[in-house]
Amino acid sequence: MANSRTATAPAFREARILREATDEKGRYDATRIARLLDWTVSDIARYLDRDASTISRFGASAVHQEKLAALASLIQEVFEIMREDLRATRAWFRTPIRALDGNPPST
Repeated sequence: MANSRTATAPAFREARILREATDEKGRYDATRIARLLDWTVSDIARYLDRDASTISRFGASAVHQEKLAALASLIQEVFEIMREDLRATRAWFRTPIRALDGNPPST
């Protein structure tokens, strides 16, 4: 019994992040992902290379799904590395990283 519970725990954690990042139709939603990371709409718009007003109106558009899926996957990975600490995950996305020329992943 403990083995099945241990095996399903990561799936539940992943489901929680996915639930927070998707709309009612199961599409990644830019504004929900922004909220999850404590970003502004302008921050997520910059990531998607779109105008903030476009993201406000069409945040779950099919055009954004590939980039949003990649970001949601990265959020999930960092969340697990940070031992499911959302505050630490948010901080990681704001921390300058040498491999990114000293920029945080959010830029």
